[in-house]
Amino acid sequence: MLKLPSELAVSQVEELHQHLLQELETDQDVCVDVSEVSRIDTASIQLLCSLQKHLFTVSHKIIWYGQSQALSHAVEELGLTDFLALNGTN
Repeated sequence: MLKLPSELAVSQVEELHQHLLQELETDQDVCVDVSEVSRIDTASIQLLCSLQKHLFTVSHKIIWYGQSQALSHAVEELGLTDFLALNGTN
């Protein structure tokens, strides 16, 4: 499971990208814990969308754990709640 940090900004996108690539090596659904995310920018959301798009092509998905008001609000503002399937968080 990949636990996201409290703040996700463009300066952390490359590091997050590397962690996501490691998660993809398992060829399974990717579990992401968002419970500590208190700030997220559009570059980070774009990376999560790219992950979701890739997972769709290989018949997998993101499994969300925890709740993040900041993430939910930002994704809703961008109209991506359904695409990222955030309504199904655990």
